[in-house]
Amino acid sequence: MKVDQIMAKPVKTIDKDQPVSTALEMMDKNGISALPVTEENRLIGLITELDIVDRLGSGRAGTLAPGNIHVSSVMEWAPTTVPPTTDVVEAARLLVQRRERAVVVTEGDAILGILTNTHFVKLCRTIDNLRVRDLTLEKPVSVHLTDRVVHARQVLLAEGLPGLPVLDEEGKTIGLVTKKRLALALAAFRRETPAKYQSQRLRDFLVENIFTRTELTTTRNMVVKEAAELLLREHQHLLPVMEKGLMQNILIRRSLVDLVARRFRSPQEKTGGKRK
Repeated sequence: MKVDQIMAKPVKTIDKDQPVSTALEMMDKNGISALPVTEENRLIGLITELDIVDRLGSGRAGTLAPGNIHVSSVMEWAPTTVPPTTDVVEAARLLVQRRERAVVVTEGDAILGILTNTHFVKLCRTIDNLRVRDLTLEKPVSVHLTDRVVHARQVLLAEGLPGLPVLDEEGKTIGLVTKKRLALALAAFRRETPAKYQSQRLRDFLVENIFTRTELTTTRNMVVKEAAELLLREHQHLLPVMEKGLMQNILIRRSLVDLVARRFRSPQEKTGGKRK
């Protein structure tokens, strides 16, 4: 299967001189996490929700509002591209290497489409011979309701995750704080808080103010196709993996991209296709 059979098309783009606020609005409105960046209709970069989270929570942006920060100062220059005839397995390997970034599909100077984790998760909706325990899962990193938003940002960036489970005072998993919620929250904070008060009010800007309450979880025994369908149906990018009421791991969409990159074989399987 080639990438032109699964990529998003036509692809939305943004000019490098547009403000970050416009990029974020486009992502939120269209339910996407990345935009190819152009200059005179020529691809020059890529901006993602994670780029925005990184910049808006950083001192590098000073106290500027998102409307005063150009896409060109936040984006990745010279993004990875592939031709439309690239095999989906090879494209999945590229995306795993790039972690939370996207791959742009081009032909000459034309931008044909874009590939994100979602496009590969859809390929896993038929995998009924593997379970969540057969995937490469993330360690159970989390934040608490009373943690500061800036702390959640630091953990998310350090771990390279699309979001974090949120725990209450008793250690129970009660929701998620995602890169999208962080990006939107940091943008709103910068836009609505006067510059002279930002430093002080960041100390009182807590995870409980921005997290999404949800009880969605998975288990190590859930069939892969069911986990893929759950992620897609509920528009989630991660699920806590629970066992006996405790979070043991985190399943993220990239875990399923990694499965495609390994030709739908678990890490425990030998080259010959037999599981240990």
